[in-house]
Amino acid sequence: MDAEFVKWFTTLGVGGVLAGLMFAFYRKDIKQYTELWKIMSEQMITTVKENTASNTRIISLLENLERNSIRKDDIQFMVDRRLQEMKNK
Repeated sequence: MDAEFVKWFTTLGVGGVLAGLMFAFYRKDIKQYTELWKIMSEQMITTVKENTASNTRIISLLENLERNSIRKDDIQFMVDRRLQEMKNK
């Protein structure tokens, strides 16, 4: 600290010194909170991205499963119909 600052700081008195200390601790607390908030935000964004990717894969799997089950049913219907035709001949 330079001499001018110390001289000015002593003119504030006890109330000014206490207010300065409170402000310094407040700033430190806000900086810590801001950093914590940034970390939490990044974690939340990562979680949302992972969930979105997972949901997309699940939807794709369900669509493929539905498509394959329809094909299987169609094939089974065609085989059954063909077998029925062969029995009727």
